[in-house]
Amino acid sequence: MLPEKLKLTRLNELAMLVDVSEAGSLAAAAKRLGVPKSTVGRAIARIELELGVSLVRRMARGPGLTEPGRALANLAAPHVAALRDATAAVGRTSSEAYGLLRVTAPADVGATVIGPLLAGFMARHPRVRPEVTHTVRVVDIVREGFDVAIRLTMNARLPSSSLIAKRLGALDIGLYASTGYAARRELPKHPRDLLDHDNVLLFPGATNTYNLKGPKGVVTVRVTGRVSGDDLLFVRGAVVAGVGIGALPWFIASHELAAGTITRVLPEYRAASGSAYVVYAPAKPLPPKVAAFCSYLLEHGSRVFTQP
Repeated sequence: MLPEKLKLTRLNELAMLVDVSEAGSLAAAAKRLGVPKSTVGRAIARIELELGVSLVRRMARGPGLTEPGRALANLAAPHVAALRDATAAVGRTSSEAYGLLRVTAPADVGATVIGPLLAGFMARHPRVRPEVTHTVRVVDIVREGFDVAIRLTMNARLPSSSLIAKRLGALDIGLYASTGYAARRELPKHPRDLLDHDNVLLFPGATNTYNLKGPKGVVTVRVTGRVSGDDLLFVRGAVVAGVGIGALPWFIASHELAAGTITRVLPEYRAASGSAYVVYAPAKPLPPKVAAFCSYLLEHGSRVFTQP
């Protein structure tokens, strides 16, 4: 019943619900919009009446959204933003990049790559408002309302799909250990020696399979470890702490490597393949904000992801 009733709700009232969610209260939303608090309250009340659910908790310390309220605001937010952007676009040139740009990326890529690049991108495109969501899962960017995804693969290419994928650069994936670990343990001389060491694994599980390209071709070794995680920053942190040997892309390891806290293990070996991609939905014409962001990443991606 909810989708059918939702058709009765007016856009400006849904937009006010989104403002309440973003601002944190009715009063803060009203101040942002420049309207009386009662105006926002009545708008929310009309939505509640139409849907037959409570969207706001009315407490002494001020209203907060209920679970249905948060769910509806989260669903409506990207659509409200898109419609506001469409309105704001009137009178602008069709090639100008503007509006909310929703990006999804793993947290490790967001922290080490996207965050540092945003200052330059925003200076070049002052009307774009980037919003970065971190997750390790593969997001359905069309269904979930994202403009762009950043994805890493340990294989030669991404799985086939209807999305457009542009390669940002090769990943130089190597094995690393802390200098403390290297001081107390003799480091491996061959990939098979990893079986006798403590290993920090990427993605929860009991084993990782490494395909390591060396002087005499590719050596495949399946290692075990007591510690595993689904985030490269976690793996790096565990390696720095001396937990064991872990596989890291150069762009994640480079800072600690330069600081001397970690050392490369089996430096003549590296992962046989791996790449970083920017992914977006096909569209004609491509929204200027998406085209601008992808162009900026392609311009700077090679030096960020690939070891000089």
